[in-house]
Amino acid sequence: MKKSFALLLALMLVLLSVSGLSALAEGKTIHPMRYVQPGTLPVDYETGIAAVNEKLLADGYDIEVEIIRIPWGEYDTKLNLMLSTGEPFELLHVMQDVKNMSALAAMGAITSVDPYLDNYPDLVSKFTETEWLGSLYNGEHYAVPCSWRSFDNVMSYMDLRTDVMQAVGYEQFPADDLESVIDLMKKSQDYILNETGIKAYNWFHQNQDTAHWLHRTYDTYPFYVENSLGLVLARQDGTIDSFYESEEFKKDCETYYRLYQDGLVNPDVLNMDHSMMYDDASLGAFLPSQTFDPYTGVTIKQKTGIDTTVDWVYMCPEKPDMIYTFVQNLNGISTTSEDMESGLKFLNWLYASKENHDLFHYGIEGTHYTAIGDNKIEYIKDENDNTLYTMDTWMSGYLPYMRFAADAPDNHIEYMTYKSENYVVSPIAGFIFDASNVQTELSNLQTEIIASIYPIKVGMVPYEDNIDQAISNLKAAGLDKYLEEYRTQFNAYLEANPWVLDMAK
Repeated sequence: MKKSFALLLALMLVLLSVSGLSALAEGKTIHPMRYVQPGTLPVDYETGIAAVNEKLLADGYDIEVEIIRIPWGEYDTKLNLMLSTGEPFELLHVMQDVKNMSALAAMGAITSVDPYLDNYPDLVSKFTETEWLGSLYNGEHYAVPCSWRSFDNVMSYMDLRTDVMQAVGYEQFPADDLESVIDLMKKSQDYILNETGIKAYNWFHQNQDTAHWLHRTYDTYPFYVENSLGLVLARQDGTIDSFYESEEFKKDCETYYRLYQDGLVNPDVLNMDHSMMYDDASLGAFLPSQTFDPYTGVTIKQKTGIDTTVDWVYMCPEKPDMIYTFVQNLNGISTTSEDMESGLKFLNWLYASKENHDLFHYGIEGTHYTAIGDNKIEYIKDENDNTLYTMDTWMSGYLPYMRFAADAPDNHIEYMTYKSENYVVSPIAGFIFDASNVQTELSNLQTEIIASIYPIKVGMVPYEDNIDQAISNLKAAGLDKYLEEYRTQFNAYLEANPWVLDMAK
């Protein structure tokens, strides 16, 4: 049966490629479209990508796609090596929270897409004006946005198990009372330990994150703390403050000192492999935290049989949502590309139809997945329970075309597609800082923040006894020069874009 299906598939692909082969007969060159991403390739990558290339050929595109994956553990090192040696490839996935677009543009790794965009009006039209604003560097667009989820609700929320919340006496999340939230955490920890045998904790998404969930409770909210280093506090009037020297950071630390002393923060939080928090969460062991998502409830039920619901909640829900970025993920043209338009041709094809989007991201229907309605999917897996083929939508997905797991609860889909009716936009949402003038200071600050700030931030040591020395260390590492450079660039950005502060009101 499998052999018959394979022969049928091969015949279909040959027939599909007739129009493309005629293009070859006319002497057109097929250009490579090598796409560099983090991660590892799916087990049936070759079958899936062959179908993609056959469809591209049939649709008249003169490109052949190859996905180059760099394992996460080696990503920084190997990507830097590729960039320094000038290894040829066409498209690079850009993660603003890993190696942002301005850093890649400043080092000459990616090039402006403006000279080519007029050739792809359909591609341009797929993204909003604000999403394109998120791809600006020095007044030019340096990448194509990836609109794979709503970012209206990314900042300040927490996820929690609502069944545990109710079991310990809270019918609803006590959104306006921090003392009650801490009490809920304590009672939840005891309940979960008895239920799972695992001690649950409150987690940041990553150690460098700030306690955004707390910020909604402060009188000075709304404001945004830039996440990668936590150095910059951006106020809605355009003022850039030093976050670690602010009253807001002091309040964060005082709360987390209480949480740490009460055992609600993992005592080894700064040294452990953070994959452990996801492992524990998948077994039901986590406290209200600013990470995870509602689908975690499905994973818990699959792994443990515990019938639970995970939901996302806010402190002070009457306060506005904070939109801190116009786009988080992008795809840029490599300066080593053999054909500067190959990457744009691929993206133009990818977003031209749901059919193309399905084929690239989910593979061949019936072989790699089963479609369920318009927006759900069931993946086909091998004997080891590995999904045969999938390409991560967070790197190249388009929200109107995306599918969600067949068992995804409604609140997970709402979480991914949520559009706020009460929000503010941070004035730095479209601003991308170029750190090339302060690279030495940036490197020194990264090291010093981990050594001096993190222990205070997570509550290991008291704020009052340690903050003066920590700030002194940061200033010695170049804090003032870094902030001066940031303010200079940001003020120039505001001068060039006077509408920004109006949007932030």
